[in-house]
Amino acid sequence: MAIYIGYLAAFLGTVCWIPQAWKAWATRDTSGLSLPSNLLFLTTVILWLIYGLMIGDLPLILANVCATTAMLIIVAAKLRFG
Repeated sequence: MAIYIGYLAAFLGTVCWIPQAWKAWATRDTSGLSLPSNLLFLTTVILWLIYGLMIGDLPLILANVCATTAMLIIVAAKLRFG
């Protein structure tokens, strides 16, 4: 049961950033995004990814690979367009 909760949390925690990444890139409007906040969150998900790799937790690894990707897109959009 715990593994399913882990996968669900991984899925939802990742999916929630995809609309923001899509909107930022598609509209090229990043005026409402905070670069320091997004950089801090990017650092957080990278650290969670490293932790997941260290303990071999697949849901944690998958979630944070996806979250890191979405956050990199958001930060790149902010740097490029904002």
